[in-house]
Amino acid sequence: MMNRSYMLLHCRCWLVLLSLMLLRPCATAAVVDEKIHHFDSAPWKEQISIANEMLLEFHREGLTDELIQFSNKSHPDSVRMCVMYWAAEHYYAAQDYDEAVTLAEKALPLSRGADKANCMSLLSLAYFRQGSYEQAASYALKCYQLDKATGDPDLMSSSLNTLAGIYIGANRPQDAEQYILKGIEMARQANNPARTAVLLGMASETYHALQQDEKSLRYAQDAYDIEEKLGHTDRAAVRLTQQASALIGLERYAQAEENLRRAMPVLRASTDRHSLALALNKLGKALLAQKRAKEAIPFYHEAAAILRSMGDLGNEMHACRGLYEAYWDINRDSAKVALDRFDYLKDSLYSHASAESLARFNAEFGNDLLQEQNELQRERTRRIVVISLLGVVAVAAVLWWLLRRRYKMREAALQAIIDGLKKSKDQSSGIEGAEKEMADASETPVQDDFLVRLVDAVARRKEISVEELASEMCITRGQLNRRVKALTGVTTQQYVARIRLEHGRSLLHDTPLAVAEVAYRCGFDDAATFSRAFRRAFGQSPTSYRATVQKKAESVL
Repeated sequence: MMNRSYMLLHCRCWLVLLSLMLLRPCATAAVVDEKIHHFDSAPWKEQISIANEMLLEFHREGLTDELIQFSNKSHPDSVRMCVMYWAAEHYYAAQDYDEAVTLAEKALPLSRGADKANCMSLLSLAYFRQGSYEQAASYALKCYQLDKATGDPDLMSSSLNTLAGIYIGANRPQDAEQYILKGIEMARQANNPARTAVLLGMASETYHALQQDEKSLRYAQDAYDIEEKLGHTDRAAVRLTQQASALIGLERYAQAEENLRRAMPVLRASTDRHSLALALNKLGKALLAQKRAKEAIPFYHEAAAILRSMGDLGNEMHACRGLYEAYWDINRDSAKVALDRFDYLKDSLYSHASAESLARFNAEFGNDLLQEQNELQRERTRRIVVISLLGVVAVAAVLWWLLRRRYKMREAALQAIIDGLKKSKDQSSGIEGAEKEMADASETPVQDDFLVRLVDAVARRKEISVEELASEMCITRGQLNRRVKALTGVTTQQYVARIRLEHGRSLLHDTPLAVAEVAYRCGFDDAATFSRAFRRAFGQSPTSYRATVQKKAESVL
C-alpha cells in the first residue's frame, strides 16, 4: 500500500497542470517498456521482483522521494496499482502521454482514497496534453471533489489549478477565472508559496486570454517575485515568459523581447522543452510586431519543430501562423507551405482559428493565384465550381432529409417520455384532482406541444435551473410553475427530475450504456445518486430494471 502522507505531500505537488516545472531525467525507455509489459504475464514472485526493480529505477529518476519496496506478503492489487501508477508518472514525465493514460487507467480501479485522487489528477493532466479536454475536465472535477472531502486547502488548490489550466486550453478563460482565484485563496490559506506562485502564473495566463493584460502582468510579476525568493531559477524564467505575453498584449514589444531573451538561456539549459517552445513562439511574435520578420523566422521554426515532436498541435499551429506572416513579404512559397501546415493543424483540432484570419489568408493567396492563372486555368476553375455547387446542392438535399427524419424521431422520443410521465404520475404526485386536471389538459394539442417543448428543453441540457427553463419557454418563472402544476399536478422541479428519470429509463431500455454513463447523460452527478432516485421512482434499481427488460426480450424470442 502506498504511503498516504508521502503521496499527498509529494506526488500532487509536482503533478500540477501547466506548472511548467523542470522535468527530471527518466530511465531508459526501452528498459521500462520491457519490464512493464512483462509484469502482467509473470508469476507472482517474479512480479514482486519486477515491481521492486522498477520502483528502484523510478526512485533513481527522482520520481519518488523515498524508496517503495514490496514483499511476498504484499497484496497483489496494491503491488499492481503502485507499479502502474508510478510507471504512468514515468511516461508522463517522458511526455509519452498515450502510455501514461493507458497505465493510469489500469491503476485507477485498484486505487482508494488519496491514491485514487492522485490517479485522477495524473489522468486529467495526460488527457489535457493529448488535447482531450472533456475527459481531462471530467477527471479533474472528480479529483477536486475527493480533495474537497479531505478539507486540505493545499490539495484543493492543486485541483483548482488543474481545472483552470484545462479551461484555458479549451479556450474558455471566463470559466477558468473562478477556479484560479479560488485556488490562489486556498494556496495562501495552506501557506504554500511554491503553489501560490504556480497559481499566480496561471492567473496571468487566464487574464491574458481574457485580454486584461494589465492584470495579467501584475499576476506574472507577483509569481516571478516568489520564484526568485525561493531560488527557483527555471520557474522564474517561465514567469518572465508569462510577463512577456502580457507585455505583447499591451504592445510593449521591446520590453517583451528583453524578458524573453533573459529567460531563453535558462530554458535552453533546462529539460523543459515545452516552456522553451512557448517562449520561442512569443519571441517570434514580439519581433514580428517590431517589423523584424527575418529575425523572427528561425525562432518560429525551432518552436514548430519542438512542438511537433511533442504532439502539441495547438501551439504548433500558432508557430505556423507566425511563419506564414513572417514569410509573406520575404518568400511567398515558404509562406504557402506554412499556411498549408496551419490549415492541416486547424482541421485536426476541435478549436479552430478565427474565421476572420482564415478569410484573410485565403483571400491573399486567392489574389496571387488569380494573377498567375491563364485563361485555360480560369475555365477549368469555373467547371470545378459548377460541379462543386451541384455537389453542395445534392449534399444539402440529403442533409435536409436526414435532419427532418431526425426531428421526427426526436419528437416521437419526447412524446414517449411524456407518455411515461403520465403513466407514472400516480407514484409521483398522489393528488387525484390534479391527475384528472392533467389528463384533461393533455388532450389538447396546445398543451401537449407545451410538454413536448418542456421535455425537449430539459433533455438538451444536463443542468438547467427553473429560471433558465422559464426563459427558454419564453414565460416567467411564476407562469411556468403554475402551468406545470396545472398540467402535471407536481412542481416544476419535481417534473424536471421525473423527465430525467424517464430519460434514464429509456436509455437503460434502448441502449447498452453503463449505469454511470446513463446517470451522466441524464444530469446526475454520479451513479449512486441516480440509482437512489431511480429506485424511489420505479421501485427497483437501474440494474434490476435492465435485467427485467432483457428477460422479457428473451422470453419473447
